[in-house]
Formats: sequence, C-alpha cells, structure tokens
Amino acid sequence: MEIKSNNVLIGAFALGGIALFFLFALWIGRVQLDRTYTYYEILFSGSVSGLTESGVVQYNGIPVGRVIDLHLAEDDPSKVVAMVELDARTPVKEDTTAQLELFGLTGVALIELKGGSAASPPLKPSAGASYPVIVAAPSAFQELFSSAPDTLQNANALISDVRLLVQENQKSIGRIVANLESLSVDLSGNSSNIAGTLENINTISRDVAAASGKLENLAGTADRLLETDVTELVREAKAAAVSYRKVAEELEQLLSNNRGSLNSFARDGLGQLPLLIEEAREMVGSLERFVSRAEGDPARFLLGRDTPEYDPD
Repeated sequence: MEIKSNNVLIGAFALGGIALFFLFALWIGRVQLDRTYTYYEILFSGSVSGLTESGVVQYNGIPVGRVIDLHLAEDDPSKVVAMVELDARTPVKEDTTAQLELFGLTGVALIELKGGSAASPPLKPSAGASYPVIVAAPSAFQELFSSAPDTLQNANALISDVRLLVQENQKSIGRIVANLESLSVDLSGNSSNIAGTLENINTISRDVAAASGKLENLAGTADRLLETDVTELVREAKAAAVSYRKVAEELEQLLSNNRGSLNSFARDGLGQLPLLIEEAREMVGSLERFVSRAEGDPARFLLGRDTPEYDPD
C-alpha cells in the first residue's frame, strides 16, 4: 500500500508541475484566449527585402499585429501582397497608409502603419474582395534600393570620364608638375631675397604705425582748436544775428511808420522820375562842355579875351 501511495503522490506532483508550467507559459506570453483579430492585405510596389512572415506590424510605433503571409500579386508580379493580422481594436481608416521600415541595423524590416484621421471612415473590403486592401507608400530605403543600379551606373560613367580626361591631359599635368617643381627650386634659391622683402615689409609696417600715431595726435590737437575757436565763432555769430534782427525790426518799424509817405511818393513822384533823369542828363552834359572850354582856353574863359602869343622879335 505504501508503494501505491507513493506512486500516486509522484503522479500528482508531476501533473501539478505540468499544469503550473503551462500557466506560467501563458502568463509569460500574455496570451488572451478571448482576443479577436482583423485581417488586411497590404499591397507593395517593388521589393520587400527584409520582410518575412511573422514580421512585426506597428501603428504609430506601437506593435499591433504580425505578418502571416507573403506572396506575389496574381495580376502583377512586380507587386507583393502581405497578409497581416491586426488587433481588432486597431483603428485602420481609409486614409491609413503603410510603409516598409528597417528595424535597427540587422536588415530586418517591419511594416509601419501611419495616418488615419478621426473623420475618415473605417477601411472596408472593396466589391468582390475578401479583405480590405491598404496601398503601401514607397519608403526611403525602398527608393534607395530601386535607384541604386542607376546610381552605380552613373558613378561608373563618371569614373570612366575622369580616367579618359586624365589620359588625354597627362602631358599637360606633367608640365604643370614640372613647373611647380621649378617654382619651388627658385623659391628655395631666393630665400634670402624673400627674407629681405619680408623685413622691408615689417619696416614699412612700423613706419605706418608711427605715422598713424602722429595723425592721431594731430587729430586731437585739431579737435581742441575746434572746440575753442568754433565756440568763439558761434558766440560772435549769435551776437551778429541779434544785431541784424534789431536792424530788421527797426527798418520794419520805419517802413510801417512812413507807409503813407512811401505810397504817395510811389503814386505821384515816380511818374516825374523819367523827366528828372532827362534834365539831370542835360545838366551833366552842360557841365562837361563847361569844363572842356575852361581846360582848353582858361584866359579866354576867365578874362573874355584870347591869350597873346609870344613873339621873340
């Protein structure tokens, strides 16, 4: 009886350990038996290198599902269809897009879902389709891979052009190198002259610095003179301006006080001014004739007779 009871205990412990192992595995995997999924097809144009079945699907950086199948499109072999299984709570909308992204530096790719505005309706299967289809946008590394052959071809063409250019101008390049060598030899032979030239430049720099100091002193002296002389000149100018202002005020007062006389003169006297000028001109002419007669024959002019002529006999 003891042997049978021991076997029962061992069997019970074994079954209990197995049950605990499965419970622990379920807890580690966080498996929820009541979780539901939705399925979508993602259509890629071109290569999906790095993407495999069981690959991760993320929505705005959060894991929401996995890839369960990869195959070529039946109507266009250049396109790849990825069947994905997503958590039913994932808000896939009509404006949701998919891109292929690299995960780290291992070359493993994952699918990144983006977009999906709140106003956009949920994505539904089109007529005759079994699953909703998400059209993938080309990613950066897909464009890089697709353009890599053209880039390599352009690089090879550039290298060929450079090689041809060097071959065609090899003699010219050789002459340039020879000229550079000759120039370096000449410079090394004239190192003493170059040193003298540099010394002259240093001397000129010192002279310029000394002249600059003298100019600064001269500018300071000029500033002091301007401060004193200009102040005196401004003072005298102000005094002259005050005197001119007083004269102007007195002249204005004089004109104001004699405005009636001036108006009468302008009205009556200016009309006789041409006659007065004419009479003055005739008087001046008479005086000129009078003076001419007096200078020509003073005796006759003064005594009323001619001057006797001298007779030596």
